Amino acid sequence: MFRVRIFVITYLFCLILVGLTGCEKSSLNSIDEGEIHYNITYHDRNAVLPDELMPNSMTVKFKDDKTLMEITSPIGNNGVFIITEPDEKKIQTYIRILGMRYYYEGLAGEVPPGINPMDSMQIELTKEEDKILDLDCKKAVVTIPDRDFTYNVWYTRNIDIKNPNDSNPFKVIDGVLINFFFLMGDIIIEFEADGIYLKSISDKSFEKSDNFRRIDRQSMDDIIGSMMSL
Repeated sequence: MFRVRIFVITYLFCLILVGLTGCEKSSLNSIDEGEIHYNITYHDRNAVLPDELMPNSMTVKFKDDKTLMEITSPIGNNGVFIITEPDEKKIQTYIRILGMRYYYEGLAGEVPPGINPMDSMQIELTKEEDKILDLDCKKAVVTIPDRDFTYNVWYTRNIDIKNPNDSNPFKVIDGVLINFFFLMGDIIIEFEADGIYLKSISDKSFEKSDNFRRIDRQSMDDIIGSMMSL
């Protein structure tokens, strides 16, 4: 009986903590608001700046089908921030680097600057399933023939975002990407989720201050390409 009372008290204490913090790792199988945290790994990157000084993590915040992708550098407050707002029919890419602040605004469904659309890639949707971070995930095999490259992408439908890949190269995959990659120039950048959090997201998260200067897509492509090649 004593052990049962201790267990009940501990369980109630944990529930109180979750209610207070609002930022605990989620084990739910349906999430419509929160954050996904990813680790970043670089492949085929030949540059002066070591990988340790490059952005090493990404956070995706989501709410009401809006998403904010934050790829930040461990040095300073530099990074790339991509906001998708399907209802507004727009996607915005912001970059903050070495005191410079720029942004580009495109249409919903457009692949953001700096990311290769990978038009030649082939995607095979498989029936293979697995549990990743306590979510039901499915596997897709992605092949890029002109690079002799194959990668297993994992995605889940347990996270409630409508058309989550409408503005990235994996449009045909119906689910939120958990383990995936992008081509940025000649560099393969791998993203692997290491935490999913049930958390209230402020509407202000999807707004950026006015001190970013608007530029065209080619200029933003050039800046991001230069940053990745440092």
